[in-house]
Amino acid sequence: MHWYCDPLAYDEQALRWPTIPATALALTSKENPDAELMAAEVPLAAKLGEKRRIDFVCGRHSAHLAQSMLGLPRGPVLQRGREPVWGPGLCGSISHSQQWALAAVSTHWTSVGVDVELTARVTPKLHQSLFRPEEIAALSALPSQAPAVMFAAKEAGYKAIYPLVGKYIGFQEAGITLDWKNQEFRICYDGEHAANKALESGLGHWRIAGDHVITLFLIQD
Repeated sequence: MHWYCDPLAYDEQALRWPTIPATALALTSKENPDAELMAAEVPLAAKLGEKRRIDFVCGRHSAHLAQSMLGLPRGPVLQRGREPVWGPGLCGSISHSQQWALAAVSTHWTSVGVDVELTARVTPKLHQSLFRPEEIAALSALPSQAPAVMFAAKEAGYKAIYPLVGKYIGFQEAGITLDWKNQEFRICYDGEHAANKALESGLGHWRIAGDHVITLFLIQD
């Protein structure tokens, strides 16, 4: 996998990702002065409030970097509702934390999803609403960052499956199994929409970057 990390965000050499074909992941700081939109994206940002505009600009900037790493011309990432619209033959995903913007682009997978979260965001008082009983039991034997990894895994899985089936997935419908040693995760779907079972064919990866966790989920028909 092609991987770019803005020096203002984190040390690129500190993270190693597995070999993933025709896929690029770009992480940038929201303080990067080079972040800008393509002309076709400018109208989409014009009516946004300041916080959402910064998210939009930095997320698109990360997506353009990912396109370039795949040897593709930088193309605008437009929007349908609040969902990014990717060019022909592409799939992608964008996420933001308070400080960072993350984007993945691929020409190989059917769909991809990413998430970036502050590890401190997922506090114990949120566990019952976010996690299934068996997940809470599993977390008790894992390091302190595990709740954030599990939450970000659910977010990445949702972002990968929604463009394919267009169905909402509640946190209690997605069961995460973490392979802590290999930094991989799987998702089991337990809900009423059979098409969401496609989540179970996917594979996720995560990395911990300082006080953040980054997740990537890949679905291939």
